[in-house]
Amino acid sequence: MVRKEILVKLIDCKKAAILQSVLNSSEEMYLKEIADKSKVSITSTFRILKELVDLDILNKKEWKTSKVYFCQDNEKVNFLKELFHEEFDGVKEFIDLVKDINSIQNVILHGVRKKGKADVLLIGQEIDNKPIEDVCNKLKNKGFELTFLILTREQYTQMAKMGLYSGEKKILK
Repeated sequence: MVRKEILVKLIDCKKAAILQSVLNSSEEMYLKEIADKSKVSITSTFRILKELVDLDILNKKEWKTSKVYFCQDNEKVNFLKELFHEEFDGVKEFIDLVKDINSIQNVILHGVRKKGKADVLLIGQEIDNKPIEDVCNKLKNKGFELTFLILTREQYTQMAKMGLYSGEKKILK
């Protein structure tokens, strides 16, 4: 983490934001997508992308009026990916996105969190399924699969007594 922080301070913040965006994406992206994701103006993004293409960090694929950019597969890019690697914490983001839903009394991580996947139990009264599914779809679009089960406090207590929820449990909220 220290290497990344030093590098980001040494290079232009716009360039660092663009590198962060393209290096952590496995997909080809349009100029506007990169500008939006990095929160850098389109003109600056265009200039920086040209520089990154010239440095053999990015490839540019063109056809008619469209252009997409993607990382090359070389030693330079592997080095930069290592420096700019961003670990996505889907469970933390889930908690942040559902914390204002008053009907949720507790969020319990059920079992062991795996890379890109977790299971949670939502404890509360009359929890609306729809906003939870929307949050899970947002996480899925970011490559994280979260499975949830909604239970009342009484249901959870009874099922725990029956041994249906044995194993590791961690209360997150």
